[in-house]
Amino acid sequence: MLLRFKIVALVLVLGACGAGTGEGLDENSQPLPPGGGGPAPLAPTLASIQANIFTPTCAIPGCHGGGTVQQGLRLDPGFSAGNLINVASPQDPTLIRVIPGNPNGSFLIQKLEGIQTVGIQMPAFSPSLPQATIDVIRQWILNGASQ
Repeated sequence: MLLRFKIVALVLVLGACGAGTGEGLDENSQPLPPGGGGPAPLAPTLASIQANIFTPTCAIPGCHGGGTVQQGLRLDPGFSAGNLINVASPQDPTLIRVIPGNPNGSFLIQKLEGIQTVGIQMPAFSPSLPQATIDVIRQWILNGASQ
C-alpha cells in the first residue's frame, strides 16, 4: 500500500510539471542568452544592415567610422544612407556607391564581392562577408535602397 501511494504521488508531481511553453528557449530548445535572443536576424532594410554589418564591421575608427574616414565614406548610424545612396565614389566618379534598384551596378556590391575595378575588396581588414550576407544587401538595393 505504501509503495502504491508513493507511485501515485510521483505521478501527480511529475504530471504537475507539464511540458512548459518553450518560453526562454531558442529553436533548438536551448536557453536564450541573458538579455533576450541577441540581435534580430539580418533583413534587407537599412536599419538591419546598419546594426548587423555597417556598425560592427565597417564603422570602426580608421575605416568608415568617426571623424576621419576612408574615401569620405562614413558608415556610422545616421550617416550611411547619405554617404551611399546615389553618391559617386571619389576613386572613380562614374562609380555610384548604391544605385537604388540596381545592385549589380552599385559600387558597394562590387567592393563586397571583390569584382571592383578600383581599390580593394571590402571589408579590408576582416574576412570577406558571406555571400548570403551580401545577398541581403543586394536585396535592399534591389528593393530601392530605402532609408
